[in-house]
Amino acid sequence: MVDYLLKPFDYEDLQPRLERYATQRGRLLTTVVRGQADVDRFLAGAFAPPAGGTLPKGLSVETAQLVERALREADGTVSAAETATDIGISRVSARRYLEYFHATGNADVSLRYGTAGRPERRYSWRA
Repeated sequence: MVDYLLKPFDYEDLQPRLERYATQRGRLLTTVVRGQADVDRFLAGAFAPPAGGTLPKGLSVETAQLVERALREADGTVSAAETATDIGISRVSARRYLEYFHATGNADVSLRYGTAGRPERRYSWRA
């Protein structure tokens, strides 16, 4: 199921749903699936708020713009800690925004393994 609309409905309710469907179908036709991560990223994007829509509770547009700019301007990948230091927010907040961008398909995540502890999540803006 892509969307659902109960009758009776107005054209104003139908139009944005049809536009989202067309966008989603276009993305589907150009998506290369190499594994489960690609499927998950695609499906996360399917349920992302439309452009100009609202962010999840607790995230602000202003901070999202700062995190996005930091990701876009990064030379390679960045961690949540590096992003936090770069823009002046907490590491936990940076991670929430980075994970949001990953869930919506705008950022890629890779893992960097060290000698001990959990692997570090590294983010890059998806071109």
